[in-house]
Amino acid sequence: MSKILLTGASGYLGKNLIQGFVDANHELVLLVRKSSDMIFLRNYTQPIKVYYIGSQTFDEIFRDNNIDIVIHTAASYGRKDETLKHVIDANLTFPIDLLTAAIKNDVKYFINTDTALPKTLNWYARSKKQFLEWLEESSSKINVINLQLEYFFGPNDDESKFITFVLKELQSGKTEIDFTEATSLRDFIFIDDVVKAYLLIVRKINNFSGLQTIQIGSGNAIQLRKIIIKIRELVNRKDVNLNFGAIPMRPNEIEKSCADITYLKNLGWSPEYSFEEGILKTIQK
Repeated sequence: MSKILLTGASGYLGKNLIQGFVDANHELVLLVRKSSDMIFLRNYTQPIKVYYIGSQTFDEIFRDNNIDIVIHTAASYGRKDETLKHVIDANLTFPIDLLTAAIKNDVKYFINTDTALPKTLNWYARSKKQFLEWLEESSSKINVINLQLEYFFGPNDDESKFITFVLKELQSGKTEIDFTEATSLRDFIFIDDVVKAYLLIVRKINNFSGLQTIQIGSGNAIQLRKIIIKIRELVNRKDVNLNFGAIPMRPNEIEKSCADITYLKNLGWSPEYSFEEGILKTIQK
């Protein structure tokens, strides 16, 4: 059992990690924004400490809790008209301050949630890769496990995410939906498999030293067009006309993104859910 400080606990990934870590009997300390809605914690009988950013210094939080592992999942994706300053504060300034305090207070491990996106794509990706540079710089002082996530999805995910957006559009009653050409290939992984990967890494935490980057995905890239057509089939809306090419592709679009999951498989992990099984569980929420 480890004592874990988790950031981003009110986000989609964070909420699912809380459930996984509680089930595995880890002790949790959550660090969240003052605006975060934490009512969902009422569902847990186990004691979970919550600190709101700014209520105490990071040094005080670390001193009071004897943290073994920091797991950083908090992020600003820039999808909701956030300013550049907001994105940089969330993805660079805040985690650098947290990392600095973790090192100062002799925390042994820092697990970072990185993105598979190239830094040239947008503000979010660039700021995440800039933080990775600081993790590399600090890896002689704290052991860093950098988890490079592909596109995860599941029940009750944010409506700005691709899978959730497509499902909502197809279930809205529309007879036509506009898309880009949707020729890019993406690696989609179900949320339960992501949580399972985090749990395994925490369980084997003593195997890591220095800096280790680990890719997390299904290991299988699927064309977005095929994904949209498959979701249409699974929600039984074959009557909907999909207007591919009606919307222009975004600048710097990635042609293909796919995780190399060899390292995780060697640790004993493999995805439990196929894409279709994950979509069905998402629909059946």
